[in-house]
Amino acid sequence: MFVKKNSVQAIVDYLKEGLVALYPLAEAEAIIAVLFEHYHSWNRVDINLKSEEQLSESELLKLHHALKELKEFRPIQYVLGVANFYNLKLMVNEHVLIPRQETEELVDLIITEVDNGKSIIDIGSGSGCISVSCKKSKNLSAVYAVDIDPHALQLVSDNAKQYNLEIETIRMDVLNWSDHERKYDVVVSNPPYVLEKEKASMHQNVLRYEPELALFVQDHEPIIFYEHIADFSVKHLNTDGIIYFEVNEKFADEVADCLKFRNFKKIRVIKDLNGKDRIVTAIV
Repeated sequence: MFVKKNSVQAIVDYLKEGLVALYPLAEAEAIIAVLFEHYHSWNRVDINLKSEEQLSESELLKLHHALKELKEFRPIQYVLGVANFYNLKLMVNEHVLIPRQETEELVDLIITEVDNGKSIIDIGSGSGCISVSCKKSKNLSAVYAVDIDPHALQLVSDNAKQYNLEIETIRMDVLNWSDHERKYDVVVSNPPYVLEKEKASMHQNVLRYEPELALFVQDHEPIIFYEHIADFSVKHLNTDGIIYFEVNEKFADEVADCLKFRNFKKIRVIKDLNGKDRIVTAIV
């Protein structure tokens, strides 16, 4: 066997030895804590208190296989099939991006500003982190999730179902939308905004596993998705409807100008917790 004994401490040492070659010690320890929380519902205190407890062979194998995947730079959220987001546990896979902290800030802003009873359409929904969180936190009249990938839309449905939420999914390419009749009170989108040339500075676990379609835009068209979604919003937002974008901090002003050109009002550029321009919002 890959460990000399089946104690919790022995498997923690085994996992740590395998991870510290790839991750800083603090991150390796955080990953180990996540593994034990997922498979055993233990926190760090439990791990220490139960250090001499014996794990079964099947429990050891689960952790061993998880380590093998982690050593190939596979993100732990994909290894476990779950991501924590806005106090929810959402199912994820390699068809969708792993939800980020910046997007939690976007959700928090929407929940704070949007009244109950409004309708929301989430364009480029991925796992449904935005649409599910908003629906779970607000008494909204209707929530719609749009994506080009049917696998992503299935995840939205699955994530909504586990929290007993009603979210309608719509398969649509926002760059080629037509024949759409509904109107909404809020449009929200976290579209692809990472430039192709930025790949060189990105971590391998992102480049190898997260879907390029949801991440990258051509260097010469950095705000193409924002332009098309803005055009969609002009036609499909109700009077005084609001648009919320998550943006690449390098192009926040360009996105704001794109909205200004289309006669949106009360345009705001909002910084994230790291002081970067991250959200652009306006009223139609």
